Amino acid sequence: MEGWYKMELSRRNFLKGAGVVGVATAAAALTGCNQPASMAATGTTNAENDATAEDWLGSAPDLTPESADRTVECEVLVVGSALAGSMAAYGAAKGGANVQVIERNCCPHIGGMTISFLNSKLQEEAGLPKYDPITVANKMFNLTQYRSDFALNALWINQSGDLLDQLNEDFIQPYQQTCVPVSLEGIFPDPDKEVGEYISTGVAFDTTDILTEFTAKFHEFLEDLGVNTDYDTKGEVLVKDDSGRIIGVMATNATGETIYYHASKGVVMCTGSFGKNEKMMRKFYTSHFADWALENNAYEAYMGDSPVSDSAMDDGLGHQMLCWAGAEMEEICSYASWQTTAWRSFPYLLVDINGNRFMNECTSLLTSAHIIADLPGHGNYVWQIIPSNDFEMPSAFGYNKEEAAVMFDIENSCEQYEADSIAELAELIDCDPDTLVSTVERYNELCNNGFDEDYMKDVRYLDAIDDGPYKAYKMQYFFYCTLSGVRCSNKLEVLDSDRMPIPGLYAGGNTVGYRFGASYESLLHGGSNALATIHGYLAGYNAATQN
Repeated sequence: MEGWYKMELSRRNFLKGAGVVGVATAAAALTGCNQPASMAATGTTNAENDATAEDWLGSAPDLTPESADRTVECEVLVVGSALAGSMAAYGAAKGGANVQVIERNCCPHIGGMTISFLNSKLQEEAGLPKYDPITVANKMFNLTQYRSDFALNALWINQSGDLLDQLNEDFIQPYQQTCVPVSLEGIFPDPDKEVGEYISTGVAFDTTDILTEFTAKFHEFLEDLGVNTDYDTKGEVLVKDDSGRIIGVMATNATGETIYYHASKGVVMCTGSFGKNEKMMRKFYTSHFADWALENNAYEAYMGDSPVSDSAMDDGLGHQMLCWAGAEMEEICSYASWQTTAWRSFPYLLVDINGNRFMNECTSLLTSAHIIADLPGHGNYVWQIIPSNDFEMPSAFGYNKEEAAVMFDIENSCEQYEADSIAELAELIDCDPDTLVSTVERYNELCNNGFDEDYMKDVRYLDAIDDGPYKAYKMQYFFYCTLSGVRCSNKLEVLDSDRMPIPGLYAGGNTVGYRFGASYESLLHGGSNALATIHGYLAGYNAATQN
């Protein structure tokens, strides 16, 4: 994490805690990163990007069962122990299989704060509404720009509620796990005027952290089910028999051993993002966004306060393994992003490095990195401008101001300045005073008129910047992870280029393609975790029972 530093400023002009703080998200969480260098320093061209992307797949390593130092026998092998992998192991165990998990890191790891489920008995007993499945399916499809796979969405819609009730019986109650259905009812007076759509499907499994306790307890639960996990063990290549069936994985561990994991029923790949693989990023994203994402990748898996051992874990090796075995990647890929705190859930005026407004500030932080990446300078930050003595902005996420200030440690979360005038503030944030003054005057005019004709922000979020002293918070955006992968059937079988299942091969989580559109969508509170949970579980269960 970037260190703290000080600057000499006047009484009303100050800088606090530059850099990044650990933050929690419904789909993802950061533990820290270094401040990225200027994009201008990359010097890449489109031609260079294309050339780099051409050989993204590379070649499979020459590892065979005959060359292994030892062999481990199992029925279902799960590669990866994060949420999708954990659920795959659970599903395979429920299907009666002998289950082996391999994890390249030193411990299980986590991401996100909540998991979404639909229409469970547990949620109904908590007083949450029962949602119409077709309405939810259509909204999911619309919010993914008509690119998600209806069949994969239907699995979550039809089966996630039953899975939560099963988890409640098998795990939540016996292991005394926190389980709080989250209600968003009544938070938004006029939901039709919100940029994003939200329904009350999220379930929180930890009151103070980001699935840390859940993850620890769930892996204890898996051990009690008889699931064995080998940590510090990296899958390297899938093994096929003469018929083309996947029968195992060649792996290496921290001691230098080469191990053949023979899986008689199937292999489930749950290996996460490819965000640190430069060639893949340049292959599957536009040039300027790939540049931006690589410069600003802030993903670190962690368990508790400590990052796990392998900082390059989102290197796309799992995707490559799948494609070496005959799978086909989706060609247009999605992402999730995050940002340092500021008053991010209170949509005050946002301006770029030149002092110009550029978006409807209610746009979800998880989905807006491509907007930031395309701003002048292609940097990773914007400025949030607020009035310090007239803070009347409601939250776009249901927090009150006092709760948010404590929860996100806002006064220590990012670089911030204060001044008695907008012109003075502009000098402090290094933008043209005339431009920022003009921007604020226009914004205030819209607020006072009660109609945002420029970016159509709802009137309830139009709070003028008209009572100094004025503050500017540096809101940094970061790339978090890729949300794309290979084509899968509605049984989570991995498909080849002819859309035929590759026998014995399954996937879950961020190795599964066609779940999102251009970016994360906000309908489900914990949507990426939701799909990882149900797809992982079904992949493991099907691997155990279909063969």
